[in-house]
This record gives sequence, C-alpha cells and structure tokens, in this order.
Amino acid sequence: MEQSLRAALTNYKNNEDLIHITKQVDWNFEAAAYLWKYKHGPTVIFDKVKGYDVPIIGNLLTSRKKFGHAFALQEHEIQPFLVNAIDNPIAPKVQESDAPVQEVVIEGEEIDILRDLPIPVISEKDGGRYISAGVFIAKHPETGRRNVSICRIQVLGANKIACYMAPTHLFSFLQSCGELNKKLEVAILIGNHPAIMVASQLLVPNDELEIAGGMFKEPVRMTRCKTIDLEVPSEGEIVLEGVIDPSELHMEGPFGEFPATYSPARENPVVHIQAMTTRKRPMFQMIVGSNHPEHLWTGAIAREATLYKAVRAVVPTLHAVSMPEGGVCRFHGILSIKKRTEGEGKLAALAAIANQDLLKHIIVVDDDVDLFNSTEVEWAIATRVRAHDDIQIIKDVKSNPVDPMSINKTISKVIVDATLRMDEREGVYGVKAGVPEEILSRVLSEPNSF
Repeated sequence: MEQSLRAALTNYKNNEDLIHITKQVDWNFEAAAYLWKYKHGPTVIFDKVKGYDVPIIGNLLTSRKKFGHAFALQEHEIQPFLVNAIDNPIAPKVQESDAPVQEVVIEGEEIDILRDLPIPVISEKDGGRYISAGVFIAKHPETGRRNVSICRIQVLGANKIACYMAPTHLFSFLQSCGELNKKLEVAILIGNHPAIMVASQLLVPNDELEIAGGMFKEPVRMTRCKTIDLEVPSEGEIVLEGVIDPSELHMEGPFGEFPATYSPARENPVVHIQAMTTRKRPMFQMIVGSNHPEHLWTGAIAREATLYKAVRAVVPTLHAVSMPEGGVCRFHGILSIKKRTEGEGKLAALAAIANQDLLKHIIVVDDDVDLFNSTEVEWAIATRVRAHDDIQIIKDVKSNPVDPMSINKTISKVIVDATLRMDEREGVYGVKAGVPEEILSRVLSEPNSF
C-alpha cells in the first residue's frame, strides 16, 4: 500500500475533498487565515507561497470523515478500524534502498530551514514562526523503545528550534537522558500520511509505528537517518535530524493552543538540527493552532480509539465513545453503553477519567442514543438526568498543563450519568414515543412523493 501523504491526497481528490489555491499566499498569517476560512471544508494546497518554491498543505484532518478517505472508510467504521490496528500491530521494516524522503540531503552549516521551508506564523500573539505538524521520533536511551508524537516547534534560527513536550513519553525519554548525562537524538517528520499523524497521537505503551502498520496492513517502510541512530518512514516529505541537550533550555511561546487560549512563554528544550533530508520538491504540512478543527481532530481520532479500549476493558458492553469538537476534542467525553446494572454508567465514566487526564466532563448515555448527534445527547441529559443523583463532581484532580481553568495544577471533574435507571426502562420513561419502527423504516425507504 502507498504510505505517503501524496497517495492520501489522491484519495482526497477522488472524494472531491481537495482544492488548490493557485494565487500567491503569504506564510505570515495569510495561510492560516485561509485554513480558518475552510475549516470545515476541503483540504487545501497552497501552490505558491510568498518567497518559497515549496507548497503548503493544511486542513488534512479536520474531521473523522477525512481520515476515512485515506482507507476508504465510512465515518462509523473508523473507530473499529483503529481499535483493530491497536490490537493487531505490525512492526516497521527498515529498507536499505534509496528513500524518497532522502532525495535531497543538507548537512551542517548548509542547513537553513527559514531559507528553505515556508514555516508559517499562525496566531496573532504567537512567539514566532512555528512548525505545527512536526512528528517527533525518538528512542528511550536504555530500553530502545521508540516513541512517536507531535510537539509544537518554534524556530529560533537557521538550524535551531525550541519545542514544547507534553508530560508523556517523549518528555520522560529526555528526563532519562538527563539522568544518564546523555543527549537525546530526535527526528522530526513533516508531511506525513494520515495514518502516521493519527498513530502519533495514540496513548499506548508500545511503538506507535507498529499501529500505523496495523492500519496499513503491512509494515511501515523505514529508512536510516544520515546523522543520528534513528529510522524514519521512507515516504515522508521532510525530515529534520537533531540532538537535544537536556540541560539547554530557551524561551518558547506564546502559542495559540487547543482551548483557544495562548499557552504562555516558558523555557523549553532546544533541538540543534544536524541534517535536513527532503524529497526533490517537498510539501510542507501545517496545522493551524488554537481550536481549529484540524488541531482538535488529529488528536481526537486517536484518543477516541484508546479511550474506547480502556473503557471497554471495564465495561464490556460499551457501544462507542466520542470526544466532540465543542469540548475541544479533549475536555468532553461521551460514552454510550448497554447498561446492565446500576452504577455501571458512573463506572464507565471513572474508567474514562483514569485513562485520559485531559477529560473533565463525562456524559454517559444508553445505547439507544446516537452519541455523535449532539441533539440526541442533549435530549438524554434533559429527560434522563436527576441532578441530585446523576451528577457527581470530583475535586482536586491532576489537570493538564494547557488547561486554562486549572488551579495549582488541579481541576474538578464532572460525571453526568444520563442513563435510565434499571427499574425505569419500561413505561413512561423507557419507551420513546413514535410510530412503530417497521412502518417508519418502510416510509423512510420510499421515494419522495412530492
């Protein structure tokens, strides 16, 4: 199977979900403005970027549906598809032949990413030019366990960048390097197939590229880096090879983050770039920050799948999960279960909170509610909740550093159990009013009579 961004874009085009903007567009705010304009529209390629011969691509993953284009999936098939990939990983395979991502190799003092790449300024108060779709690859200094993740990257100069790492696996790798008095080698991929982007957001203990292989149904084809001891997907667009000294920090930020607020400037790790490898005419991929749909859905598509697995391990009759855009695809979780006993809705919610620290407000509904339909979810809250019984507040729980409402790094979590009580599943509460289902189905299937 083709594993490149370019192959995925062919599928987007075939689904009439891709446009080219052929006039010249400025990397300084203007590209981001167009991506806001088409935030729920097609994927966009900017063919002419002011001052550069490299096109910019954005709005690749602004919805679940768009991920489906890459694998010919309908929206309702995506969550089971990802869960299957997590359950059936395939290890990457290194190929010694020439890789498309290494058609051009620039090393040492010849590197100037500001000269060669149309790195944008995205939000008004951002601290500078940001690489926002950079996928980091690194290995644990002792175990060799590989991690794949996305970090925001502020450009400091021709071959020097600062990055913010969420307090998860990659950050722990850097901490371990500090304890061992070692530097951390990193490869930063720009311009990736949607499978690589989504895999990078999975909350799993193993190599995320194995799960990308599960999506492709074959190993991710890898090539060895030129200056560091890492491997990268062969069919990417751009790779920056670099080294981080755990003791070196630089001010990074502000940056418009997913809650639609600015994360303040902080001292963060510095990457010194040793090599840049690219295709002959690469495509530069960007993700608009703030609460732009792509910033939200690139993570949520993966987070929903891992949340599903975690909750299903506790409540086997879990039907589906959703982390909706209105909750910035991070703070709100909706769970649908086939309830068998009292307290099961609250148990499912607690499992969700334990799995993902970003979740703050959990709503649990019965499996007769379409959790992807916000009107049906509101209906369940409106008609199946007694607040004194069904809403719980858990105070002083660890928060995420980006949460603007946290106090002393803690936040309150809310559980809304919108499932019917077991003794109310018949009669006035448990039966939806309507015509018989068989008659409704027949009428809906008939051609319009007007």
